[in-house]
Amino acid sequence: MLDMDIVNAAMVRQRSPEEAAAAAAAKAANAKNAELNQDDFLTLMITQLKHQDPFKPMDPSQYVGQLAQFSSVAGLSDMNKNITALTNSLRGNQVLDGAALIGRTVIADGNQIYRFVPDAPAEAIPTQGAVEVPAGASSVQLLVRDSAGTLVKSLALDARSGLRGFTWDGSTDAGGTAPSGAYEIEVIARVGNENVSLNTSVAAQVSSVALDPATGALTLDTDTLGEIPMSEVERVL
Repeated sequence: MLDMDIVNAAMVRQRSPEEAAAAAAAKAANAKNAELNQDDFLTLMITQLKHQDPFKPMDPSQYVGQLAQFSSVAGLSDMNKNITALTNSLRGNQVLDGAALIGRTVIADGNQIYRFVPDAPAEAIPTQGAVEVPAGASSVQLLVRDSAGTLVKSLALDARSGLRGFTWDGSTDAGGTAPSGAYEIEVIARVGNENVSLNTSVAAQVSSVALDPATGALTLDTDTLGEIPMSEVERVL
């Protein structure tokens, strides 16, 4: 006597790719047809009302409650679809709006910079930034260190209180020119008998924009600060 399970398994293994695809499509269609939509629910409710026992009528409030619940679920499903479509549209608009920043200069909080020296060093763009000098500062210094932490350049800045700009042209204390690479800047103010490290903002030129796949936030690719989120931009020049 043949084992039907073995026969059926053999028949499945002998299916062509086209037959397998058709079977998968039919299974998906059957699963879709098995779902109860709002029209099906109304038809079922009316049919049950027509065939109910007149001496033991069913409570119509149960149907009304179920129908209201069904409508709420259907409404939430449509709302989610609309929100998804709106989100995708806003993301597209966000990228288009961000594209207007390409080639522009932005100022953002940061102390890690990248210096790029082209074939003609004279064409290198100086690093510019700003710092808020506190009242009572007797001296303010800009310190530039390379990736190894070695001091490359120190500059005296304006010690008057308020927002003060600074520029590093790439020169070193040794009289040379700093090569391309990553650098760290720090501004230290002497206030009373203490040295206070101040927050620095750096100017950077935007070369491209993109959406962060993890957060959906707009990010800017810049020449000196690298990739920064749009939320960190303090000013657009």
